[in-house]
Amino acid sequence: MTHGTATANQDYTLASGTLTFLPGQLQKSIPFAIRDDQNDETLTDSSFITFRLPDGHIYRIRPEAGARPIDLTLALNQLSQGTEDESVSTSPDGRWLAVVTDRFGIGGGWPGLAVVAADLSSGEAVRVNGEVIHPEGAVAIASGGNLVVYSVGEGPHTRDLWAARRSNGIWTARLLTTNSPYAFNSQPAISADGTRLLFNGGNQPYNTGSEAICEVAVDGTGFRRAVTNAQRPSGTSSGALHHADYFSDGSIVFEADWSGDQIWRLPPGSNQPVRVSSATNENSPCVLADGRIVSLWLNRPGNTLGVHELTIRSATGTLLAVLLPDVDILDIGISCAG
Repeated sequence: MTHGTATANQDYTLASGTLTFLPGQLQKSIPFAIRDDQNDETLTDSSFITFRLPDGHIYRIRPEAGARPIDLTLALNQLSQGTEDESVSTSPDGRWLAVVTDRFGIGGGWPGLAVVAADLSSGEAVRVNGEVIHPEGAVAIASGGNLVVYSVGEGPHTRDLWAARRSNGIWTARLLTTNSPYAFNSQPAISADGTRLLFNGGNQPYNTGSEAICEVAVDGTGFRRAVTNAQRPSGTSSGALHHADYFSDGSIVFEADWSGDQIWRLPPGSNQPVRVSSATNENSPCVLADGRIVSLWLNRPGNTLGVHELTIRSATGTLLAVLLPDVDILDIGISCAG
């Protein structure tokens, strides 16, 4: 088991003082700052993880023990000034970022969707018919950078997924979830070839439960329920299904609350999900091209602070690394490239 080698007071700084837990309180977040010395990383690595921290900044890090994070918020200041980077997602090929931000002329106190080259050489706001897109929740971006998927309340359901596509410098949008039976459609993940999309489907907002992992083509055709609670293993209870991603062999990896927030995988052609590992309180998986699974884990032995730690497992669930031990990653979705 490897836990990485990010060094306190060199790579990140934890606040001093004492944590006080009230009766029944199981976890707390702690403030800290990551120091971006950029000694070991470059902005051109094709394999990395993106995430947001409680300090309000977005980051990327190589999926290796001992890797040091790069503060994308600070780096983006060299490209376009802004005050808020709400979230970041990466394309499967690692060459593009979808950032919900107030940069690139968006402003107005309401972050909008922008597409940024992963080397931070260029970026632009996504505007459809001259209007900035203001996503609600996580977004996804396809390899090539010309297709982004986002969730907004502008369709037949309370929240629908739309695809914005760029052609000859012009963005147009298409509704994807017309045929969904669910009121809330959110948390998109795009396949490596850019043709299919996984997402949460449910009749309650994401933070109170999603009833199915759904799939649709990026042109809005072929809707199906890929995983539902009817497929849960015997002996487990119904629970929310979240944060699906495509595995390299066509499997679907997702979080299920069937036995206490665990990572599951649905093999190709199978109707029976299998548990990736016995770890509990693990969520928000994304999958690297080599099959390693990245997630957020609360229950690592020694994680006395009860924070969401960035974890890498093998395809079979073996723990390979915990990046940035004792650092709390915001549970709003992480993203993998390469």
